[in-house]
Amino acid sequence: MKIFFIGGRDIFSVGGIENWMLHLPVALAARGHDITVCCESDEDGVRFYQNVRVLYLKAPKSKYLRKIWASRRATLRALTEGCDLIHYNVWPSAVWSPLAERKGVKTLLMGHGFEWKRSKYNGLQRALLRLCEGWAARRHQHIVLCSQEQTDWYIRHYGCEGKAVTIPSAVDLPEPGVVGADGPFTLLYMGRISPEKNVDLLIRAFARIRVERGVDARLLIAGSMDASGAYGRKIRKLIDSCESVEYVGEVFGEEKEALLRRTRLFCLPSSIEGLSIALLEAAARRIPVLVSDIPSNREALGDNAIWMRPDDLSSLEHAFRFVFPGVSAEDDARVQDMLKRHADRAYERVATRFTWERTVALYDDYIQKIVGK
Repeated sequence: MKIFFIGGRDIFSVGGIENWMLHLPVALAARGHDITVCCESDEDGVRFYQNVRVLYLKAPKSKYLRKIWASRRATLRALTEGCDLIHYNVWPSAVWSPLAERKGVKTLLMGHGFEWKRSKYNGLQRALLRLCEGWAARRHQHIVLCSQEQTDWYIRHYGCEGKAVTIPSAVDLPEPGVVGADGPFTLLYMGRISPEKNVDLLIRAFARIRVERGVDARLLIAGSMDASGAYGRKIRKLIDSCESVEYVGEVFGEEKEALLRRTRLFCLPSSIEGLSIALLEAAARRIPVLVSDIPSNREALGDNAIWMRPDDLSSLEHAFRFVFPGVSAEDDARVQDMLKRHADRAYERVATRFTWERTVALYDDYIQKIVGK
């Protein structure tokens, strides 16, 4: 089957959509499909990666036009070359799906989260984004969502029962290894650094409880950050004020694996998530996690985590007081034993439900039914 994936930045950059568009097309190509992934870019270009053609399409740098413009060019390219299916990531890319459908090409819309919930938008922008999400949901006949929470929302609010399916985010299971065996008590946040992720609360709570307990602890912050934006400046200032907090930037490959091996506790205090791949990666390495109690995190982990109330500094501090060492040897051992049990059960959940092997099989079966091949 010849498939075009449209909508997203460079698949070799950090991001939820990019992670999908790196792993899923490669796995589909290995199954014999003819795959092209179209990426927004400053220049036209093409490269090949593990039998996947990556097509870079020049588009304006405007945040309002870039995705829509690149998606139009990609759709026209797909129709010119011919294809069986176009996979559109999120609704701005999918505004051109009627053009493809009029030419007899099957289309699929994929949702990666609730963009309109993000705190960077004002009330009017959120309302507009939700209207656009509803339009895309109602007009598309084939919709894939990366969490059951999103699927339930689409069915309940947009009447998508029978046409919206859950194909979850996924990770590769790593080789067994030693996690956080030596060194200081190391905490890790990994992901986009934006207001809804609550990295500022994480730093403030960590700094307070570290001093309160008087233990050797480190907090590592990994991910992309707009240092010129207001929230980026706020995070930089907080990091500079605490010597035990370090910003390590975006990490990939072995550098990321080395970071995860140092980690004793993975922290994700965000108020909204799609289905966090970083969280699944931590659980797949049997790292205990402290996360916000929101539906997508429960979907990922079941009950196997230390939970905090979203957007609540005091709840995060309370959770840190529970997991931080330094109370007594007996209590520290008891907590570590409980964290290990949580981590083992979370690993089993990920190994059963959230591997790329399972996700790719679900996706391949689904598109075979759409296209009829």
